[in-house]
Amino acid sequence: MTFLKYARRIHGRTAFVHGGKALDMDLGGGLEQVLEELISLGIKRIVLTLGEMKFLHFTLFATLLSIQRKMQEAGGDLVLAEVPWFVEMRFHQLGVANRFPIVPHAGIVERAEQVTVDLDQSDSIIPG
Repeated sequence: MTFLKYARRIHGRTAFVHGGKALDMDLGGGLEQVLEELISLGIKRIVLTLGEMKFLHFTLFATLLSIQRKMQEAGGDLVLAEVPWFVEMRFHQLGVANRFPIVPHAGIVERAEQVTVDLDQSDSIIPG
């Protein structure tokens, strides 16, 4: 089964994608297609929420590796949010735990980006 209707929100050059329960059933590569479309739009960071998934199947694992590589080639990154314990454990077992930035929830990335934008737009000079 292939799903192409993942909830997503774009903020600047960052896309927030909610994987949801569809991740468990998307064995046809729909997520990869959705994420590749975002990369083609010039998105430099994709934050993918994995919180509701129940197992890590090969198709999803291959998609994560593929998209992470494509994001790096485009000068961006794939960030994983709300990663279930069994996924983190499997990443460690497979030796790929350090390939993905992992955050507890997507809001952390959004707040960090807002602070960066606010600092970049600030007229004040901090004495050093």
